[in-house]
Amino acid sequence: MQALKFIVIGMGILIVLAVGLIGYGLYKKSVDPGWKLFGPQPDAPTTSAPAAAPNAFGDIDLGLEGGCYVIGVQPDGRRAYLLIGPIGRCDGVIVVDTGDGRVLGRFNP
Repeated sequence: MQALKFIVIGMGILIVLAVGLIGYGLYKKSVDPGWKLFGPQPDAPTTSAPAAAPNAFGDIDLGLEGGCYVIGVQPDGRRAYLLIGPIGRCDGVIVVDTGDGRVLGRFNP
């Protein structure tokens, strides 16, 4: 009977710990969607170092035809969507990675 009590108490403690770990994981995932419990963790920024300047990537050639130009920009996280115009002749959207300035692709209607 004594052994059964220890087993039930031990399993109860394990259940409470598991529910706490699930709650912690849900909280961390809601704050940082890229967070993982297991696997490589990103290096935490040091508080003593000054804030790093954004990576400079120089000039980017979008390869637009003559008379075409950017008519709008829609930022979305690390990506920027450049709307190309004038409408009709040069319609399109160019997707750019704002972290390093790479042109990821182009949507042509």
